[in-house]
Amino acid sequence: MNDETLKLKGYIEASTYRTKVIKSLNNSAKIPTKIAKDTGIRPNHISMTLNQLKNKQLIIFCVVIALITIGIIVFTGTLAYKMIKNDMDNQGMTEIGGAKTIGKGTTENVEPSVTPSESPEVEETPEPEPEVTPTPQVTSKFPKHDINAAMESQLPQYSDEIAKKVVNVYFEKSKKVYLTFDDGPSARTPEVLDILKKYNVKATFFVLGSNVATKPELVKRAYDEGHFIAVHGYTHKYSQVYSSAQATLDEYNKTLEEIRKAIGVPNYNPHLFRFPGGSSGGPYDAVKREAIELLKQNQITHTNWNCLTGDAAGSTTIEAMWNELNQTAEGDDNLVILMHDAGDKKVTVEFLPQLIEKYQSEGYEFCNYYDIMCE
Repeated sequence: MNDETLKLKGYIEASTYRTKVIKSLNNSAKIPTKIAKDTGIRPNHISMTLNQLKNKQLIIFCVVIALITIGIIVFTGTLAYKMIKNDMDNQGMTEIGGAKTIGKGTTENVEPSVTPSESPEVEETPEPEPEVTPTPQVTSKFPKHDINAAMESQLPQYSDEIAKKVVNVYFEKSKKVYLTFDDGPSARTPEVLDILKKYNVKATFFVLGSNVATKPELVKRAYDEGHFIAVHGYTHKYSQVYSSAQATLDEYNKTLEEIRKAIGVPNYNPHLFRFPGGSSGGPYDAVKREAIELLKQNQITHTNWNCLTGDAAGSTTIEAMWNELNQTAEGDDNLVILMHDAGDKKVTVEFLPQLIEKYQSEGYEFCNYYDIMCE
């Protein structure tokens, strides 16, 4: 196989989700719920994995939006990834059952190739054949990476169980990284988004409502590119945010309205708040405790972090950020990393590619709060 094919193979095998999805497809067309049943992977993970494979041109999405009497259904047909036959022939690869033999004595489990002329057989439904009705409003309402999950009511949800998962995310014994950015959007945010797009990493942005109001297009871009948009307050002024528990809730709701206007989804609610300065300690600790209870009554949970880069400081260096991150992340498997995409965070932008490459090379999976809030 040539270098490009080897890279694609390595990309698939680096993730158990991608490997299971490819094996489930096996050159056939399936809807996401069927893939989820085959693999035992949750539907929201299926949608994100399908998007990853689609971005690498390893599968083909066929989305048909059909209007029927009970609502809107999205069918997603997928084709398994394409391997280059000439590369296999050049390496002396021959078929043995469902595997390919490479040279002598070794086998490599590779899915059979699909030619562009082959058409997938989409699973039939027992419903009458629907009338196809394209509706741009539907396709534009949800993150592009997760359109099928969103159409299956995969907007962020709230429950006591989800709230527990948010609290316990730091203690999971799995190698996951949650990149979180506070205080945006700003003129620095497009640079952060460009880097995340380059590495196909999804993050969580805890935005300030006052900044969303002036830069809604950046929040829309982040949302459309599959990042989770959550609330960090409207002003970030402690004397205002923590003047009372009700003031904290008011800042949440005011920011939520700005987010909804920016992304064009009137019923969007992340149900997730990050307290400016953290959810405990300091002179406003008593108000924070009251606010936690009031937020909970309004189906809003909160999250902090278990490691940070120290980029909140007025000035820092890449070396100092690495020292801070390594010290605060020591001993944890799951990492919720605090960073900032405020306008003065030039060093954060320079540091971000190094951070991503390090944890990718160590086998970490990058997640955002869709993985928790949409279950």
